[in-house]
Amino acid sequence: MSDASLHIFWMAFAGLSTAMLALTVLLYLERQRSLRDARLRRANGTSQPRPTLDNATSPGMVGSLARQVRHTVATIGQRLSVVLGGEARETAADLASAGYRSRDALLIYAFLKTVVPMAALMAGLVWLGLTTPVGIDMLIPAAMVIGTALALSKGVDMYVDLRRKNRLGRIRHSFPDMLELIVITSEAGLGPQPALHRVAQEMSLSHPELAREMLQMVSEMAMTNDCRGAYAKMNLRVPLPEIGIFTQTLDQSDRYGTPFSRAMRTLIIEQRGNRLMAIEEKAARLPVLMTLPLIFCIMPAVFVVLVGPAVLSVLDNIFS
Repeated sequence: MSDASLHIFWMAFAGLSTAMLALTVLLYLERQRSLRDARLRRANGTSQPRPTLDNATSPGMVGSLARQVRHTVATIGQRLSVVLGGEARETAADLASAGYRSRDALLIYAFLKTVVPMAALMAGLVWLGLTTPVGIDMLIPAAMVIGTALALSKGVDMYVDLRRKNRLGRIRHSFPDMLELIVITSEAGLGPQPALHRVAQEMSLSHPELAREMLQMVSEMAMTNDCRGAYAKMNLRVPLPEIGIFTQTLDQSDRYGTPFSRAMRTLIIEQRGNRLMAIEEKAARLPVLMTLPLIFCIMPAVFVVLVGPAVLSVLDNIFS
């Protein structure tokens, strides 16, 4: 192994050792903090007794280990979340709209976006220094290692975007059913909050995403008595035009005293018109979409039927 290869190997080994040392120190500090908090809770009389050796192998230990790993990942992500900079709020909103609404979602996202690609890059450099001689042959493996690290970092964003798109699509698909049920419950005599709560409960099995968002909005309205704040948070969690119009209609009904059932019926008439326009747009695109199948699947058969007899007659005249 040449001097340049040894130099690259030792640089990669030093970087990996530094990262492992930092991780060890972080785990040690987190363990000390956990022990200190446990002692404080025991001193205050608010902690549960320590598990004995008899239940050390109980299924609860697996859950405790999983929670400890999750907490460690969240702690590391908290240290590294500074790399997101001013995009932290937008990233948190995207994670919430994708269905990740826990308080550690942003921290785990930062961990997966930074630590995992860095670890893959360091491991790839070590492997490259041990197996590949220095020269022109190192370019392609080095590009593969760098591309893998970038793909791991970008794959997190792609996965979150896919989850967000699918979830918003399901919510958009279930929104008209929610409006129909709200109109029925409001015309039956229920007020805005009872009607929304009843509809959310009824939709918890068929449309769980939208039902969960509606229940959270109703809970925020009941606990804080701030309807406009609950509507704004609903718009942040579900950034859809339909939800924006729905919350705006609710706000106008609360502010100007418009009857709730009449406002919902007007909104559902508009949504039915929008759905009809969307169906008409899809139907208008059908001729364009059918052009390629018509050219590549139907026209060759038509050409064979029309031109085939003429070609056969010409060939008979030539070879006869």
